[in-house]
Amino acid sequence: MLKKLLKNVQRPQLDFSSLQRPRKPNTYLMSPPDYCLYPPKTISPIFEISSAELAEMFEAVVLAEPRTEKIGSLEINKDLQTDYVQYSKLIGYPDTITVRFIDLGGEESTLAVFSRAHYGYRDFGVNEARVKDWMRKLDFAVKKAVNKS
Repeated sequence: MLKKLLKNVQRPQLDFSSLQRPRKPNTYLMSPPDYCLYPPKTISPIFEISSAELAEMFEAVVLAEPRTEKIGSLEINKDLQTDYVQYSKLIGYPDTITVRFIDLGGEESTLAVFSRAHYGYRDFGVNEARVKDWMRKLDFAVKKAVNKS
């Protein structure tokens, strides 16, 4: 039921450059410094791969997670931005995760990640734990791929 509701909702495109601190604490932001209007909880790492490779590896990590699906992508100023949704295990509440893959030039890239709950006031650290877990897995995948080269 909630999956159908979420798919039918028109969501405005998230603009990281004008992203302001939400009024509810059920979100988590990781980004480069000064990328948004408020400071991120975590500064994004820099990867020594192209943004296209980073996006591909990130998507492989995310889609391997339970109850997670891609809901859309678009290109913004030559950077790819993708939205994913992950549904909670017990009730199926959706959390949306928006990721911008940022090309830094010279085979370097980074990303901005904004994870947020759609329901409730608090998230009890779920969004932060998700992003940190996905980043650990992404870092492992990138290191593994770079070591194979």
